[in-house]
Amino acid sequence: KALYQLHLIRARDARAHVPKDLRLVEAFGYTLGGVYMARYDSSPCGKLDEVVILGGLVWNPPTSCAWASRVYVDSKEAREHGVKTCGLPSRVAKFDDAVTTQG
Repeated sequence: KALYQLHLIRARDARAHVPKDLRLVEAFGYTLGGVYMARYDSSPCGKLDEVVILGGLVWNPPTSCAWASRVYVDSKEAREHGVKTCGLPSRVAKFDDAVTTQG
């Protein structure tokens, strides 16, 4: 299960969260950032919950990709995998399964 929520981010704000050697994709002073949330039933690290903060869209010739400025996972094993195998800025976090609705 996953949710990918994109947002327009001011390019000048996004640059603070994207390495200086990467070229930001922008139009009219904005780039795309957002949040990616996922619950994996299986992964190289087993069952896993993850939240990724996307700092902006960057050029990765011949295409572009979203830059993960923060990654939160719910186990030490997933953090180690993210850091060592994928080079991600992973951190361990605790997630609450509570869902609230209004109305």
